[in-house]
Amino acid sequence: MNYQSNRLLNIFIASSSELKRERMELVDLMHDLNRAVFRGQGIQLKPVLWEYMASSMRAERKEDEYLVRLRECEICIVLFWRILGGYTVEELDVSVAEQLAGRMPKCVYVFFKEPCDDISDGLATMKQQFVSRYPHTPILTSETITQLREQVTHIITQV
Repeated sequence: MNYQSNRLLNIFIASSSELKRERMELVDLMHDLNRAVFRGQGIQLKPVLWEYMASSMRAERKEDEYLVRLRECEICIVLFWRILGGYTVEELDVSVAEQLAGRMPKCVYVFFKEPCDDISDGLATMKQQFVSRYPHTPILTSETITQLREQVTHIITQV
């Protein structure tokens, strides 16, 4: 991906609530990259998470608002560990469909936290079917937050 100067790079981070710590670490990482890597280059990373979106009551489903924001992001990072969150799968499905249609997000990455001894049946099935269901989506694994940060840094700075 070619980053233009003086632009905001929106990065959607999706996961179930069990990975809140990892999501917040990625937010911190993006702030660190803004200061250390992109400072003076006219590029600012902006993490987009459901926690940052207004939780006001509306007639439409709240997830529909999140999907609108997702479609405004250049990169989507999806995290899984033990459970298969329905909204997280929906965000992944929309991301992949939009990417394949040539729209945003332009890049979609899926991380599986390892080790995972207590995996739900739904996530186990999804992992088995992943390559056939999402053939163009990179799968990455990480055992530690440090590994996750390193991999996401590489994605953001090299894509």
